[in-house]
Amino acid sequence: MNLEDVISNFPQLTVDAVGIAYRASNDVEPEFVWVNEPFAHMFGATQIDMIGRHAMSIYHDDYTADFHQTVTEPLASGRSSFSTDSLCIRDDRSTFWVRVSYFALFDATGPGRHSVVLVRDVDDLKDREQAAELALIENEQLLARVEATQSRLISALDTAPDPFAIFDSRDRLVICNTAYSASMTDGAGGLTEGMTGDQILRLGLVNNAFPEAIGREEEWLQEQGRLWRDPGNREFHIAIRGREYRAIRSGTSNGDRVVLYVDISDFLDQQRELKRYAERLERANYEISHQALHDELTGLGNRRFLKIKLDEMIARRRDRGGEIAALHIDLDRFKQINDTMGHAAGDYVLTSVARVLRERLREEDVIARTGGDEFVVLVRCKVGSKEPEVLARRLIDAVSQPVLFEGRPCRFAASIGIARTPLIDAYDLLTSSDVALYKAKMTGRARFAVFDHVDLQSLRESKRLTDDIARGLEAGEFVPVYQPQINPFTGEIAAFETLARWQHPERGLLPPSEFLTAAAEMQVDGQIDSAIFRAATSECRECRRLSGCLPRLSFNVSLQRIMGESFIADIERADYGGGIALELVETIFLEEESDAFLKRVEMLRRMNVRFEVDDFGSGRASIVALKRIAPDRLKIDRRLVEPITTSERARKLVRSIIDIAQALDIGVTAEGVETPMHETILKDFGCDRLQGYLYARPLPFAGMVAFLEGNQRDGRVPASRQS
Repeated sequence: MNLEDVISNFPQLTVDAVGIAYRASNDVEPEFVWVNEPFAHMFGATQIDMIGRHAMSIYHDDYTADFHQTVTEPLASGRSSFSTDSLCIRDDRSTFWVRVSYFALFDATGPGRHSVVLVRDVDDLKDREQAAELALIENEQLLARVEATQSRLISALDTAPDPFAIFDSRDRLVICNTAYSASMTDGAGGLTEGMTGDQILRLGLVNNAFPEAIGREEEWLQEQGRLWRDPGNREFHIAIRGREYRAIRSGTSNGDRVVLYVDISDFLDQQRELKRYAERLERANYEISHQALHDELTGLGNRRFLKIKLDEMIARRRDRGGEIAALHIDLDRFKQINDTMGHAAGDYVLTSVARVLRERLREEDVIARTGGDEFVVLVRCKVGSKEPEVLARRLIDAVSQPVLFEGRPCRFAASIGIARTPLIDAYDLLTSSDVALYKAKMTGRARFAVFDHVDLQSLRESKRLTDDIARGLEAGEFVPVYQPQINPFTGEIAAFETLARWQHPERGLLPPSEFLTAAAEMQVDGQIDSAIFRAATSECRECRRLSGCLPRLSFNVSLQRIMGESFIADIERADYGGGIALELVETIFLEEESDAFLKRVEMLRRMNVRFEVDDFGSGRASIVALKRIAPDRLKIDRRLVEPITTSERARKLVRSIIDIAQALDIGVTAEGVETPMHETILKDFGCDRLQGYLYARPLPFAGMVAFLEGNQRDGRVPASRQS
């Protein structure tokens, strides 16, 4: 059959992509002898390009052998047509899938044959088929993973210690783990699929799974049914076989209900233990706080408690009005009870007084023990009322009743000081009531006194004085003055005692009696001592230039000052070459026996500082102490010196002191030398240094320089010039 016959026999093929190849014999590769335009276009070529090509060249190398086998097998079995899918290749080397319809037309007279192929591009279809195959494979893999995951999940749930179950929308059991089954029955296999929740709970009752239901089973089942049916109740607690569980319910999209029983027994035990611990901690904190705010002996509040309560009452007064009164109570003759009957009796008295105060006061009133035998009561009262005075009288009468301790009566009384707003500020109540208490004790015992306008004025003056002292310290108003000490045998100036004065801008030059007590209460007396020391040593260094000598200086110092950290540094910085002596009152020198004090004395002596006992004879003199301390000099108190001109007894006393000092090789200075007769008597007694108005009043620095110059004009040279 020639080509024209083939084309004429298959005219319908020309509407699709058609190619015709001819193979003269089995030993020759078939070649295209005719293709239509759609066929050539499909492979990216022209019709002319396609003629003469090997027919197998349009197939991808990986599929050529498969296609050849696909052709030969049907032909060998007598079939002349078939269809198959194959991967083809275009001229630009791109690939695409086609569906090939193959027709074989054999030559009538020879071995040759024409092969007609109708080709349709099925690339998109193939992609979809491959995608579908991949999706099927992925679905199968996913299903396998889901089944494996489900299997693992079921295995995990089955091994989980907490009970777990799923019920369908009709409350029938779908699945549960071993723990759930075991919690309701005596064994792991007692539950079956399809059992209702009510049946399972009843089975649990039979197996004693719910101890709390014993004796009230039906009532308990009804309660559980209500919990189960309530859609808003997603969590509830239930006790199973001695363990406590939190039942957590949730619903699924298909109507199933999942219930998980979480064992919270250990958690609840920990919570209970934490609660017990918190309660113990709270009790401990309360006890600590109570101890910090209360007196151990009487159980009453202490000073800190009193301050807190006073602040609360002040805040309440500010918000609601009314007034506050403070009653400061001090027990009379309490010391005698302690001294004669012992501290146990004193403690008994204090607890008895505390009990009496509690019984006589309202619950809203505040009571505190602020000292050994001192108590303070705070009460609210109306403006202008006499309630505090009435209460004070009632408390004095009640407290003054004797109490028996071990069969022996303890007799004591109470004095009370009252202060109240609005006369004074609420924050000054405690100080003011203490002032009133002092008034009560000064006027007698077992009575009360009220802080009044006179006390207020005195308090304000004291406040003004303390403020003025603080200002004066900052302004440098405290200055030294100097009183000479004379050697009566030579007439020489032996030394100058340095004294403090306050150069007040309004009141003039003030002596220590005007400010020293207040300064000591303010604890600034040491600062004044330091200021006087620095000023005196600084200006007295000018004496060598002005008068040709450096006078010896003595200073009054307190124990706190001499033991202070800065004192040694002050001595070293002064670097004063005229000689320094420190005057300490007799009680310090003869009663202070601490190692620290003795070491400080020795340190200062190594710095050439001398020590003098001031006001000797005013305290408890001790010969043994004098030998131990070994001061350089004694200063006889002016109160002993003053009467020697008229009293033989006074003369004998002063002479005895001088004799003792001389026996111990200690120098003696007599203060208060006012008349020539004083000078004569003391000189006859052998006193080697005199000080008093007979020679000069305390002098400012200019006056001291003039005194030195006058002494030099008279031919007398100060002792410090000779040494």
